[in-house]
Amino acid sequence: MLKEKIEDFIKKQFEELEDFTYELELEDNYVYINFTEILGLESKKEMAFKIIDDKLQYHSMTYGWKVLDRGTNIKYFWIDLLSK
Repeated sequence: MLKEKIEDFIKKQFEELEDFTYELELEDNYVYINFTEILGLESKKEMAFKIIDDKLQYHSMTYGWKVLDRGTNIKYFWIDLLSK
């Protein structure tokens, strides 16, 4: 269930974008996304996701756990993804 939620989230976020290469890793109750390409640029970025209280959450090193079901929290995912 967790992996499917992450795949749906990623598919929605990158719907009209290209040049992203990543792998999903399931480990215990976490899913890690390892990006090797972001918007056509080489990258080595890992992002962690987990279901907490039945809500998909993303862990930001700067902002902590953020519920992705809330539209405004998606900005933290994008801030971390696009930052160097």
